[in-house]
Amino acid sequence: MGLDSVALLVDVEKHFNISIPNSEAEKICTVQDFADCVFTKVSFRPSQKCKSQILIYRFREFFASNLDIGRNEFTPNKKLSHLIPFNELKKVWKEMEKHLSVKLPDLSELDFNRTKEKEVKILGFKFWTRKAPVTDGTVGDLVNWTLSLNHERFLDPRNLFSRADIERIIIGIITESLGIPVDEIKLSHSITDDLGVD
Repeated sequence: MGLDSVALLVDVEKHFNISIPNSEAEKICTVQDFADCVFTKVSFRPSQKCKSQILIYRFREFFASNLDIGRNEFTPNKKLSHLIPFNELKKVWKEMEKHLSVKLPDLSELDFNRTKEKEVKILGFKFWTRKAPVTDGTVGDLVNWTLSLNHERFLDPRNLFSRADIERIIIGIITESLGIPVDEIKLSHSITDDLGVD
């Protein structure tokens, strides 16, 4: 385990108030492995309200009142680019953050110019990559990203509703600790190969 991996492990242990033995830590290869490891060490309170449901209702209210999007149009699988007019994207994004009092994922340059190439540095090496526009994500993605970015506010590690809460928190901690945009982290990602953590 490199320094970044150890720092990430310590951040997760502190957040959940747990201890992950070295023998288990060595088996963590993906983001999902991390969440699964934590899952075995925490307790749940399924009587709590599901934060994803609460947040999707708040987003639906915003889209209905500000963009006149009906309930039938606002579904978890609907792409954000089909709901938000391109010419109003920046304005709507800021209004949504303000209205819901949350941090949303940063919009990518590709949200405004889909042909733009972006240089990314990982461990000092330059790579040219095409980052997917945030608005290629779905309503469900937006809810998950928002929960991850605002996990300190929405997801109390002592009052977890489900395994999904742990997954959202782990992704949020990775974003905070390593500076990787939340929309670029998937549960299936290898922590070393895909996320570049040493």
